[in-house]
Parts: sequence; C-alpha cells; structure tokens
Amino acid sequence: MTGDEQVREPLPESLMKAIRATVASPDATAQEKLEAVVLIAHGYGMWAGQRALDPTRYAIPEAQWGEISTLLQAVPDGDVDKVNMALDWMNIGPSGYYP
Repeated sequence: MTGDEQVREPLPESLMKAIRATVASPDATAQEKLEAVVLIAHGYGMWAGQRALDPTRYAIPEAQWGEISTLLQAVPDGDVDKVNMALDWMNIGPSGYYP
C-alpha cells in the first residue's frame, strides 16, 4: 500500500460500543462527545493504516495513566483478569510521565 491509498475498513464492534456509550453519557457535553467520537474513529484509522502503534511515541500524565489503569482493572471479574487487563494497558497503552 502506498501512502496515498485510502484504508477502507469498518470500525470493530468494540469501538462502536465505545462510541455508543460515549454518546449516551449523561455527564459529557455535546462538544466532548463529538471530540471523543472523532478521536475514536481517527485513532482506529491510524491503527488500521499502521497495524501497530508505538506506545513510546506518546505519553499522558501519570495521574491520567493511573486512572485509566484503575478503570480498566474494575472491568473484569477475577484477580488474574484484573492483572492481565492492567498488563495489557501497560504494554499497549501510551507511556506516562510525571508533570
């Protein structure tokens, strides 16, 4: 594929669920919902074009990184699944930094 070719690929159902949950969120403004949906869609577009992301090329503040890790650990049932979810986030999520 050359750099000018358009990637044509549907969003996975997992991202459609995330978009639906975002749009249905009662505590987000219309602008926040739009921004989140656009970032989800374009983020997947980057993923689909690259097939791999380099987590070391982007970093978020440690407080946000930790909050997301905690949120993800609350999703599955069972201690092993919680650890696996945290490890997956650590391996494929963005880097963190101390402001």
